[in-house]
Amino acid sequence: MRHFSIALSALIIGLILPSLVMSADTEEKLDPAALEFFEKKIRPVLIESCYECHSVDSRPVQGNLLLDNRAGTMKGGDSGPAIVVGKPDESLLVMALKYEGFEMPPKGKLPDEVIKDFEHWIRTGAVDPRKGQALATKPMIDFEKAKDFWAFKKPQKQEVPQVESDWIKTDIDKFVFAQLQSNNMQPSVAADRVTLIRRAYFDLIGLPPTPEQIEAFVNDPDEQAFEKVVQELLSSEHYGERWGRRWLDVARYGEDQAHTFKARKYPRGYFYRDWVVNAFNDDMPYDDFIKHQIAGDLLETPDQHLRIASLGLFALGPVYYAENVEKLKAQADEWDDRIDTLTRGVLGLTVSCARCHDHKYDPITMQDYYGLAGIFASTKYEERPIVSSEIVASRSNAEQKVKDQDLAINSFLISESRELRPLLVDEISSYVQAGWHWLNRKRTEKDEKKLTKEVTDQFGLSVTLVKRWANLLTNRNARILKQRPFLQDLYVYIDSLPKDKDHSADSAISDKIKEFASQLQVAVQELLGQRETLFAHFGDNLAFVRDSDRAQVEPGIIPLGNLFDDSNAVALDTALGSDKFKAIADANKLGIDRTAFGWGTTTNIAEGISFNFEHIGANDRKYGQITNDAWNNDGGGISTEGQAYAANGPRKEQGIGMHANAIVTFDLAEIRRAGLLPEDQQFTFKVDRAGINDDAFGSNASGFVAVVISKPHKQKEVMDAILAGYVNGKKMEIDYSDFTYYFSGGIPDEMKANGEFVSYEITVPAEARYVTLITTGGYGPDDNSISSDHFVFSGARLEMKPLPDKAVVDAGDEKPSDFTEADKVNATLLSLMFYDEGLLAIPPNEAESKLPEEPKAQLAELRKQREELQKQVDAISVPLAHSINEDGSRDVKIYLKGNPANQADVAPRAMPAIFTGGEKAPFESTGSGRLELANSVTSADNPLTARVIVNRVWAGHFDKGLVGTLSNFGQLGNRPTHPELLDFLAVSFMESGWSIKSLHKQIMLSSVYQQSSRFNQAYHDVDPENKQLWKMNRRRLEVEPWRDSLLAVSGELETTLGGPAGNLDSAGNKRRTIYGFVSRHRLNELLRLFDFPDPNITSDARPVTTVPLQQLFVMNSDFMTQRAKAFAQRIQDHTQDEQSRIEFAYRTAFGRTPDDDELSAGLEFVQLPMIDGDKLTSWEQYALVMLGSNEFMFVD
Repeated sequence: MRHFSIALSALIIGLILPSLVMSADTEEKLDPAALEFFEKKIRPVLIESCYECHSVDSRPVQGNLLLDNRAGTMKGGDSGPAIVVGKPDESLLVMALKYEGFEMPPKGKLPDEVIKDFEHWIRTGAVDPRKGQALATKPMIDFEKAKDFWAFKKPQKQEVPQVESDWIKTDIDKFVFAQLQSNNMQPSVAADRVTLIRRAYFDLIGLPPTPEQIEAFVNDPDEQAFEKVVQELLSSEHYGERWGRRWLDVARYGEDQAHTFKARKYPRGYFYRDWVVNAFNDDMPYDDFIKHQIAGDLLETPDQHLRIASLGLFALGPVYYAENVEKLKAQADEWDDRIDTLTRGVLGLTVSCARCHDHKYDPITMQDYYGLAGIFASTKYEERPIVSSEIVASRSNAEQKVKDQDLAINSFLISESRELRPLLVDEISSYVQAGWHWLNRKRTEKDEKKLTKEVTDQFGLSVTLVKRWANLLTNRNARILKQRPFLQDLYVYIDSLPKDKDHSADSAISDKIKEFASQLQVAVQELLGQRETLFAHFGDNLAFVRDSDRAQVEPGIIPLGNLFDDSNAVALDTALGSDKFKAIADANKLGIDRTAFGWGTTTNIAEGISFNFEHIGANDRKYGQITNDAWNNDGGGISTEGQAYAANGPRKEQGIGMHANAIVTFDLAEIRRAGLLPEDQQFTFKVDRAGINDDAFGSNASGFVAVVISKPHKQKEVMDAILAGYVNGKKMEIDYSDFTYYFSGGIPDEMKANGEFVSYEITVPAEARYVTLITTGGYGPDDNSISSDHFVFSGARLEMKPLPDKAVVDAGDEKPSDFTEADKVNATLLSLMFYDEGLLAIPPNEAESKLPEEPKAQLAELRKQREELQKQVDAISVPLAHSINEDGSRDVKIYLKGNPANQADVAPRAMPAIFTGGEKAPFESTGSGRLELANSVTSADNPLTARVIVNRVWAGHFDKGLVGTLSNFGQLGNRPTHPELLDFLAVSFMESGWSIKSLHKQIMLSSVYQQSSRFNQAYHDVDPENKQLWKMNRRRLEVEPWRDSLLAVSGELETTLGGPAGNLDSAGNKRRTIYGFVSRHRLNELLRLFDFPDPNITSDARPVTTVPLQQLFVMNSDFMTQRAKAFAQRIQDHTQDEQSRIEFAYRTAFGRTPDDDELSAGLEFVQLPMIDGDKLTSWEQYALVMLGSNEFMFVD
């Protein structure tokens, strides 16, 4: 048909072509052949396939691209010019026709010959005689007209129709009856009581009534009997399970991801599910229910921790695969998921259709879409405690006591292990031999772990020390040989042996090694008495630290960079004597709490202390490491003389270097516990010069150097952690928003690479716990905001205040003395044995077995105390919920065509303009804008929120909403069948305090709800979908109430509320189905088979399919077989009389008694004998038939 239209257009054009050519010739000389080609090959295709979306008559003009005139085609739209004359391969129009990136027309790709015509047209000059303007003159969206659409008008109190009938019970009935009358219809008769109570039970709690409950209702003469049943069910704890599950469909609740690569899982997702269930049971006002899920953590009310789990609406959403170039797209996909869930789920609008272009049908622009995206761009996923800050603090304090005890145990072991070192001198010979055996056997044995155990067990020695001795025997160079002449004979002998052979079994060689080892042992024993004297002069680290890396340390002064050399084998106090050039800071070093690089805008500078550094230009760029005495571990030394210096020059000064953006936080508590600073005394943090290192002098480098002094929060709600903050030497005001600190007031100018520096001398109070150094690249060039930002803190140190009056302790200062070179050699030998990394420095964790009895007893007592402290920790539970939190305040740019690589103007965070009178009203928020969004969505002035939830509740009772498209109230959605009734219910709902339970009651007490599902052929012919509500709709149970009912009637259902999810495939799982694990990656087969919604996207209504696999499951699955066996047993246990058994089975499964034919057939069936091959008894088969019947699965 389309080709016929094109051909017809070409024929018409051919008939009028002469006049077109003449007209064109009068204004512009166009090649007749090229013009004819355009008119026959190009214009017809544009008319047929492009004008619908890209002409001045399009509403809206997609992508701001007009293809109905030459000017518009040449200028292009949001993505640029549509054609590049002469270059079809560079023309976006050709790319779109080929479906390369863009896809035009969207209904289907054009034939290849048509695309070749367009390539030829562009290659030969793109002759085009059409006139017109480049830009559409009509407004993209007419908001005034849009506001007239029913869904965007605020619900109004409707006048109740004045109709009379004995059938009418409530105002709802009057609306329905009036519309039935206008269509010459009458409502159905009332449902019988058995049908009605069964309907009510399944509607409100998703479980069947027991025979006793049915009998009580049927025999209750009270006119309010049904109202009492409704009230009882609304008060049931199972109500929240039934209606919570309905909301979880909307919330696209899942507990893992559709993909498994680096996937975030949600093992505590049930906190959100349980919060939803409890919210329904508590009849939480719906506006609060929504507010809590959008911004519960931002509401200024007590007990904030109780609302953290509610944020699972967004926190538990799908996470998209993000690696390399896909990162921005994955991030945008996550925003889109949250926007779609919120707007379709709560507002009933398909706002996500505006991700790539203005909504084609509804008044939603890309500006609106990305205004919402900015809110979620300013939000981050975070696992947060759901108990009070007091409990969190109590747990934290208890954990700190355990850490302190661990440190005490470690300190004790360190101290005792040091005492052991002289005692191990007698084992030197054994260690040399063990190291020798280990090295030789390693040449032929591949299992190093097994080898190490055998050797250390054989000799009864430390694993670590054996490996150190083995390393001593193999690793050596000219410097080491010169430094260690006492090992020369041993080395010469080892070098004389073949290196590719295992000599461990050669007794002659072993004896020779033992001889050398004994000589070494004797030499050390003879020097033991000189150890303190030699170490006092030469230092105990002589064998391990180069002279250039040895530090002069004044008592009471802690050069912070020296701590970077603090390996696990070196005690903190010992580390100060080593000033290793380019040592790297990391959180595993004692005294360092954490490091961070390229964190974006907001990060935790210490546990629970969030700080936003965007005001000083922090971003996600990073380079290198935080380094001692150099600007980076691959850069040169610190120099702050204010003049050019070589990029890889030697160090001139002591200090810390850190390329922007970087953070290092020092833990003063650990430094105090090591005895380097007093516990209850203030001290001073000093930096001689901070700024950009001399090697970057004269470059365009710039940025900020900042210092923050802090302590832990006493309580989460009390923002008292920051004691002082400085930027570029200036003391700053510190403010906070949404539990995140930031620098306020006037930010000083960026520091430049011009030789200028700032100094710091900050009093650190005794209560301080952390000192944090921060460097950021500031507002650098867009191509690289951290270019050459080599920041340094020269002379960064802590000083006691006042300094102790003691002489300088100099571990490496060789003063004139009587000590000889031979003394230095002896000191080197002792250092090699006894320093913290020495050959006899047994690690604390291996020292225990060698401790004398008294220290062993002391250690046992310390560990016993730790066990008691750990019990205190374990007694304080701090569960973490999957949640979201503030992450700055960020407006995002519009992604043209949804492409993150093609960005346009910034879209301020705001509600879509249609909700604010057609004019954008940006949120005035220093946070994400979630709270403003929550307030806007739940405002009584919002035209959609109340209508949408009222419609969902109505659909939950009638299987269909008054608006058939539950999540689309826009132009493409259904119009309300009863618009006045919908508004009446919406207004009543808000006036009731947004009470969903009141809404249930209002609906269920109406005659509309209580009518039967009796069929009427005449009415069906007129209204086959029952839109006029002339009867109740018969409904098939969803999978959850169906499975739950199977367990209930078989007597197996476990009704415990809440808790972790279970595997529905487990034979022992008898809990309600809402507590089954919901997987996005591999949905449970039972759920999938019986129409469970896709948990990757918000769901409005479940499909109802009928496929053979469903019936096969009913007849053959282990699950159904087990239920049938349990039901049969329950029936048989009830009575011995067969007729009574069948009557009990009917009352239990169907809520009624069997008729004569059913009773007769049942008695005949259960009396049939089993035949060969039967796996079920007659009663079990009978039970299976009942449980698999339509009557069991359907509700009238």
